[in-house]
Amino acid sequence: MNLLPVMVATGGDYNEWSQYERGGSRAIERGLRQMWQAGLVPGEINGRQRAVASGACMSEAAIDINAIERELRQMWQEQENPPDAGGQAVIRALTLNLIARMPDDHWADLAMTVAPALTAHHPNRTVIVIDRPGQTTELQASVQALCTLTSGGRAQVCGEQVTISARGASAGQLTSLILPLLVPDLPVVLWAPGAQPLAQPLVQRLYRLCDRLIVDSATFADPVRELTELATFEQATNGAPAVSDLGWTRLTPWRELTAQFFDTRPFLPHLHRIDEIVIEYAAADRPNPVAALLFAGWLASCLKWTPLEEAVGIEGETIQLYLRRPAVGVGPAAIRLVSVEIRPVAHSAGEGLVRLILRAVDNQRAEFVVELTGEAGHACTRATIAGAAPIERTATIERATLADLLSSELRLLSRDRTFAAALHVAAGLARRFPV
Repeated sequence: MNLLPVMVATGGDYNEWSQYERGGSRAIERGLRQMWQAGLVPGEINGRQRAVASGACMSEAAIDINAIERELRQMWQEQENPPDAGGQAVIRALTLNLIARMPDDHWADLAMTVAPALTAHHPNRTVIVIDRPGQTTELQASVQALCTLTSGGRAQVCGEQVTISARGASAGQLTSLILPLLVPDLPVVLWAPGAQPLAQPLVQRLYRLCDRLIVDSATFADPVRELTELATFEQATNGAPAVSDLGWTRLTPWRELTAQFFDTRPFLPHLHRIDEIVIEYAAADRPNPVAALLFAGWLASCLKWTPLEEAVGIEGETIQLYLRRPAVGVGPAAIRLVSVEIRPVAHSAGEGLVRLILRAVDNQRAEFVVELTGEAGHACTRATIAGAAPIERTATIERATLADLLSSELRLLSRDRTFAAALHVAAGLARRFPV
């Protein structure tokens, strides 16, 4: 007997599975009605997320796109005027399509956790594809409504989630399932975390149809090589699709704190006299210098620094970069050397930048430091100019959640030219690494 699993999860505090005999839309309708009548949609829970899932498990031969669409329509019809909802309206509001290509069950669990959190700011139809390798082909599909609960009689804004669990399926099979599920006339974003995202057959088939491709350099297996591949891809596609890296998004607070030093008039002249940079990053299981390289690439692209021919030196796990910058107050053809030292350190942060030092030794000496403090979510910034007392302050630098990172990137659909410039400088340096 085929069974229809129905899950209700309210605010992370309730998790119950019930089994219903497979009966197509009628079984789903019955399950949804019982959930509404049981009062599992409390309007007074403010700011929480809930997910009502009605999933019909289907074999490879039985997966029917029309059946999935019917289940989605039936789900929304049930939620238009749910019993015991206190008169709270339910609004289906879709602003984009999000395809999440997940390489394994661990990533699938993360995607299913993140999807409801994205609904509040970016109501969307999320298609989660669990793309596992296998000798035999197995396919299952399920549908979910993702709603943000509100209080005070305000409408609930809901999105949709379709999950395709696959093992051993070809990219062609998966593509033929995904494309009919996309809502027409809405942007399409492809999120592909994990190692070698650009080498995955499903990504290669889908990216031309997408407005944005999101990867995460923190999850690269061969970080330096995959960084150069990402830059090559970004240049070749020229913004179609636009490319995002969650590793770059994690650098946003570090870039903001660095820029804030030079918002003040007394410090601004030192920006163009920087000669030495030290970037320390947390290395957990293995060093991944991509974030540090992107930060160096951002500085170089903004300040018009160019790499030397022999731009890279490596000693152990420490990377030394050498660039040239225009000399200040000497002449248009004069240049000065800029050295950038990138090194991994043990730190409780686990990943990401830990400390940044910018030094200007040309003319008046100056040093600018941003470093994590012992208190989680905080950093200390310090500016020291020769002959003056250091200026220190504590700033918030909270570690962004995966949902926060994705939400930030979903606000953008066009090419991020600042990221593109930083990426190409970083990749140019990475290509000079000794083999």
